[in-house]
Amino acid sequence: MPDWMPSWSSTAFISIVTSLLTLIVGGRYVAPLLEVRNRRFQAKMQAREKFQANMLDVLSAVTQLLAVPVVPEATETVRAALRDERLRWQAQVDEATKYLTDHAVQLLFAYRGPKLPGLAVRYSGNARGVWISDRPEAQKLTVLRDLTQHCHALFFDSPLYARQRVRSWTELERLLEEVEAPGPAPTVR
Repeated sequence: MPDWMPSWSSTAFISIVTSLLTLIVGGRYVAPLLEVRNRRFQAKMQAREKFQANMLDVLSAVTQLLAVPVVPEATETVRAALRDERLRWQAQVDEATKYLTDHAVQLLFAYRGPKLPGLAVRYSGNARGVWISDRPEAQKLTVLRDLTQHCHALFFDSPLYARQRVRSWTELERLLEEVEAPGPAPTVR
């Protein structure tokens, strides 16, 4: 073996020392950073999931309330059952809008960009505001349905539907400005 080539023992020693140093540095310094990053990512994804779930709860209950009126021609038993169902759906809207408002600040960290997080927070606050307002019920339900449909399309539609998302963004901003405007309530469309 030539003099300039190290012996197999020194090569083995160098590889063992390198492996140990990598293991120690990785375990002591890199792994904790990755764990923290993972927890933050999970919290962000959970906030998005809960935002979507509550939005879908609002949309579902509002759609049911708009679609199923209490029919005067029905028997008293059916009318009582329909009133109970409507109360249950109203409670769902109430709970979902409470959750959205109470946890809106999480959305500031769940989304990136200059406008998107603020838009999510505005939607959350305005959805609750519309629900507890003194507007007529049909108007509340229609405004909530429209706000929620556009917000859901903006935040949760596939990126492949970019044109639809842009339309939803502009329409959501317009609706939010109408709801936030002082004076008479927005018109039902």
